[in-house]
Amino acid sequence: MDIDVVATPEDTLLDLLDRSRRRNVPIRRSFLQIPGPPKQPGPLAGFVEGRRPVALDLWLLLHAGASSDPWDVRQPAMSWARMLDLPQTLSSETTISRNWTWLEQQGLVRSERDHRVRKVFLLMEDGSRRPFSRPTGTQRGFFKLPYAYFTQRWHKELKLPGKATLLICLAQSPTFTLPTEHASGWYGVSADTLQRGLDELRELELLKVWTRAKKAPRTRLGYTVENHYALQGPFVRAPIESAASTKAASA
Repeated sequence: MDIDVVATPEDTLLDLLDRSRRRNVPIRRSFLQIPGPPKQPGPLAGFVEGRRPVALDLWLLLHAGASSDPWDVRQPAMSWARMLDLPQTLSSETTISRNWTWLEQQGLVRSERDHRVRKVFLLMEDGSRRPFSRPTGTQRGFFKLPYAYFTQRWHKELKLPGKATLLICLAQSPTFTLPTEHASGWYGVSADTLQRGLDELRELELLKVWTRAKKAPRTRLGYTVENHYALQGPFVRAPIESAASTKAASA
């Protein structure tokens, strides 16, 4: 067989992404945190607790490909495995199938058989099992994951803490603080996992970190120092504040 006619992982991935005619995946913030009161961690916490990086990437790919009603993608398991650079083996097909089943159990997708191929449908991001609807520009409750996450193969480079932290960072302001000690209550992710994710993004030059002093009358020195962050590379969302503008803003 002529190997030149066999689709590569890149071919298969671009075939899926090109159908949507978009550059990013809109995802509701309820995937990270369920609105309150009281606010609760969203389904992302289950991926981290269950150590499910493949399931997370599958779910994100489905959101990229299912861009119009009825919000579904029909592709063989081996095709999904190829997009994620998994070996083209029966074991990889089993891995894909098991992760779709897990996603169904989390209430994030539903599926049906169509001529022996699994057709997968989106459900709402909060795990409520409600039918999916498109996030619109009038809704502020969503963030966007650039397709570069897949096309530049960051899904291969990042470990699960980095993936989860990237999604959390994308839901923040262009420059932001993210106290790790509050991570568990906000997102159901341990402070240690969040810190490892922040360190991973910084080491890969996807996150810029700088410190800023903050008044704290009840402390010994009268101030504290907190970390500020801004995403970089393909995930950058706005120019980082200059030192001058930062000083003026805090004056």
